Amino acid sequence: MASHVAATALSEPTSKFVTLNGIRLHYLDWGGDDSKGTIVLLHGGSANVHWWDLAAPLLTSGGRVLALDFRGHGMSEWVSPPQYGPAGYIKDVESFLRFIGSPVLLVAHSMGGSVAMWVAALHPGLLKGLVVVDSHGGPPPLWRRLQWRWRHRAQGRPRPELPSAQDIIRKFRLHPEGTYLTEQGLADLALKSAVQLPNGRWAFCFDPQTRGWRRSARANLPAIGKVRTPTLILRGAQSKLLSRWRARWLRWKIKGSVLEEIPRAYHHVPLDNPQDTARAILRFIESLPAADPSSN
Repeated sequence: MASHVAATALSEPTSKFVTLNGIRLHYLDWGGDDSKGTIVLLHGGSANVHWWDLAAPLLTSGGRVLALDFRGHGMSEWVSPPQYGPAGYIKDVESFLRFIGSPVLLVAHSMGGSVAMWVAALHPGLLKGLVVVDSHGGPPPLWRRLQWRWRHRAQGRPRPELPSAQDIIRKFRLHPEGTYLTEQGLADLALKSAVQLPNGRWAFCFDPQTRGWRRSARANLPAIGKVRTPTLILRGAQSKLLSRWRARWLRWKIKGSVLEEIPRAYHHVPLDNPQDTARAILRFIESLPAADPSSN
């Protein structure tokens, strides 16, 4: 069990690594009020911890804030042969929460939201609360998967390398498209999502094989309706991925859950409107029952 020490909010996060399930996983520690517990942030597919850079500092009054890179994403280790998909992600998140050592508030965006719901259904004792941010609650709808099919053509090929940082910025795109992030904000995110290679060229920080995770979506996964953890569902008011109908369906399936729309936000909610995202999460934290000291 990880030891708990008082932590204060940091102007810049500390980059850390932990080896779990034989895989070296990367996470950012933003500090925060450790006496209130821990908040763990999960990103979406083909993304990384930096999707939370704007919202994470605003959450530190609610607890110690950690953001985890999934295997094959960001600075976490690639797996060879590839072992991506729900089963591996669930296992890594479960192990990370056990490493933290106490029930946490799990906050997860997009693909990470699906993983978080499965973790909540399988391991409810590890969570004190769940926040699902613009997540479909499983694989994206068929029409969206068909739109993204062209992105999968690179699977099995070497990671593309680009000549310069400026080429990374020009190549970088959010999927689905639509964002209120500024041009400078997109450029900053692009560079944080890339690495300069020993040969001087640049590449994005994720294994292209991760894009095939939906092929393993037929794994034996729990039904979303089995989630009993107190849950907040956040939808970007202009999201093109999570429809209002689907968001209401999730609220109906997860008994007792609360649904809120974040204004001025497309799918990438914590990038588009970090202030209202953080406010909604902090309000939810305040609504949770106090922890039982005897359980520690």
